[in-house]
Amino acid sequence: MSEKPIQAGSDRQLFLDEIWFDTQNNVRLKMHPPVVREIALSADQPWESGGVHYSSVLKDGDRYRMWYRADGIDPNKDMESYSCYAESSDGVHWEKPNLGIVEYQGSTQNNIFYPTEGFPAINPSVILDKGAPPSERYKMIVQGKGNILGYTSPDGIRWEQLPNNPIQTERPFDSHNVLLWDDERQRYVIYMRGVSESVPGTLIWNDERQGYDHSPPGTFNGGHRAIRRSESKDFVNWTRPEMVFDGDADDPPGIHFYTNSAAKYHRAAQAYLMFPMILYPGRINPEAPFPGLSDVQMATSRDGIAWGRQFREPFLRPGLDPRNWVDRNPIMGPGILETGPDELSMYYSELLRETEDQPRFRRCSLRTDGFVSVEGPYKGWGEFVTPPLTFAGDRLEMNYSTAGGGSIFVELQEEDGTPIKGLSLDDCNEMFGDKIEGIVSWSGDAGLKAHTGKPVRLRIKLRDASLYAFRFVG
Repeated sequence: MSEKPIQAGSDRQLFLDEIWFDTQNNVRLKMHPPVVREIALSADQPWESGGVHYSSVLKDGDRYRMWYRADGIDPNKDMESYSCYAESSDGVHWEKPNLGIVEYQGSTQNNIFYPTEGFPAINPSVILDKGAPPSERYKMIVQGKGNILGYTSPDGIRWEQLPNNPIQTERPFDSHNVLLWDDERQRYVIYMRGVSESVPGTLIWNDERQGYDHSPPGTFNGGHRAIRRSESKDFVNWTRPEMVFDGDADDPPGIHFYTNSAAKYHRAAQAYLMFPMILYPGRINPEAPFPGLSDVQMATSRDGIAWGRQFREPFLRPGLDPRNWVDRNPIMGPGILETGPDELSMYYSELLRETEDQPRFRRCSLRTDGFVSVEGPYKGWGEFVTPPLTFAGDRLEMNYSTAGGGSIFVELQEEDGTPIKGLSLDDCNEMFGDKIEGIVSWSGDAGLKAHTGKPVRLRIKLRDASLYAFRFVG
């Protein structure tokens, strides 16, 4: 029994881990990979001839916005890369507006917005800071001169450099460093590249490398790639990066966490997600011109600091196209967008290093809140009981899907496990179908309001059904 009830309030709760299982019988957690959708954006411009990757997406009002990296002819030369911008009215069809900011081959008729200061910087990560003054409504980090630089903007197009740049100097910072706003901690956070020592004392970092990845296949400066974290109250002063994510003994040998694609899921409390691109530099596809294989996993956290991988299978695989079975394909970009009342969209790069076709971004989609579900069996019933929790509201809402013969029943219990009169399993009206915001009801119209703020438990019984999320509302 939990010593202190979980404060659920009226926040939506996801089943990212087993925190909601005090007891369980014949149920399991299941991760749901996304559905691969259409090509969102192709590298069809001269300044994108080396490929496009490292996207950062968000929605502002009725406009979907994307910032991304475009490479020149040689994708291995970071200093010949540009930061570009695209936008969409629906998150499906994307356009590249002419910004008139950066000159390319004698013309500013392009969608390049950076660099403008005379020195190159790469890999933009952008957030919308709704609590900031209008002139700083957008915030961005890039990697420049081997360090992390910070910028602010009123419109996400024209940027001003922070006067105290660089904001992070403890290298390495190569690949995609990701900026996010943690609404629960009220902090800006950067998730960045780290190095985990394979053999203690063997790490080597030479300033001549400028923070970029020039390590031989299978090693990375005496160790392997991992993920660090830093936070700030004001976007100016940052804590020293600390390691938060690494491989373990359950992983295959030679695993590297190349990117992180961290996100704070906007629809739920205590829902921190990562979609790291996993790199196996020692594995070689004999049909590919480059060594290394990749896929994308999913990691979860309740506080953004302690991370776990409940599921080790790929969240996103390279797929049937053999041209994606080379290193750094696919790469998931940060940003989880609502593109419909029942759909979330994410964007990833593919065909990177491809020379005969255009590298591109592709959209993938999930059910709203549909990262992980509690699965009830086809044969017989499964059930679980939550730890004690407190809530605010007079209705219980659930995101669920059942088969034609499936069912879900819900019971409210006292903290000691006694069913509450009028809210027992026998009183619950059978739930079946497919609902993003289905309301649980009990016969006799027994209300929940009298139990607001009091420790209770949920007992949920399900068969041939998937339960994705719940929250108390009203």
